[in-house]
Amino acid sequence: MNLRAVTLEDKVQLHRPITRPAVRLNLGSGEDWMDHGVINVDCRNLLPPDGITFLRADIADLADMFADGCAAEIWAKDVLEHFPQAQAGTVLDEWIRLLAPGGVLHLKTPDLAALAEFILRDAESDATKASRVYGGQDYAENFHRAGFTVPLLRSLLEARGMEILEARNCEGTNLIITARKR
Repeated sequence: MNLRAVTLEDKVQLHRPITRPAVRLNLGSGEDWMDHGVINVDCRNLLPPDGITFLRADIADLADMFADGCAAEIWAKDVLEHFPQAQAGTVLDEWIRLLAPGGVLHLKTPDLAALAEFILRDAESDATKASRVYGGQDYAENFHRAGFTVPLLRSLLEARGMEILEARNCEGTNLIITARKR
């Protein structure tokens, strides 16, 4: 075995920046787990199944955990509406900060326009209608505090330099917007 002393030059080389692949995040995951290298993040202390990466954190402030531009892809499904309307822009700023250039943000949230039509129809019970508007309310964070339409969310994202790839109503009372960071 050939052993040699570690020189100062060796130490300097050990401290050079390491390039890591961009992460993929599922923000506000709840128990809607994603696997295959996705980091699931939620404010609740949840117990994920084996093989699932989970981080308990405030998804509106991830600065201590993730560097700028670290994410290739972010999913935020059924979560933006849980923040006050006045904070929506700030929350989006944080998520966009995480995206690498070319990174993609997938948003799903109730569609106010579709909800209005849903409420006027008598297709579901009043309790179901109320839970779609105000959230499940089965734990402290499960209250809807904001509402969005496709044009409103499109405007918020475009004002932040995002390129809209898809914007549509889905599943009756929800909307999906997929946007890329330029």
